[in-house]
Amino acid sequence: MAAIIIMTKTNLVKNPNTKTTYVEVEKETSTILEYEYNNIVDDKTVKWFRRLGGKETITKAYTCNGYCVVKLVSTSPDKQSKTVREFKFKWED
Repeated sequence: MAAIIIMTKTNLVKNPNTKTTYVEVEKETSTILEYEYNNIVDDKTVKWFRRLGGKETITKAYTCNGYCVVKLVSTSPDKQSKTVREFKFKWED
């Protein structure tokens, strides 16, 4: 038995009429493998993007796979675009 990981990736762009809101540009859902998930949420990966000047925010929660990252928000260094990755875990029989 293995966990199926479903990633929903939402790309957002800053709303030109306001200072703090974003507008959704694209939303896609895909099934990813466990090693891809581990590469995306790895501590070294997150720290590397933070060193580039971006902002990485991680949200963890209890899932059927244990205490895991369920949401990763990446903001570009110029704060004009944002990517939200949400992960859902399901058990495969």
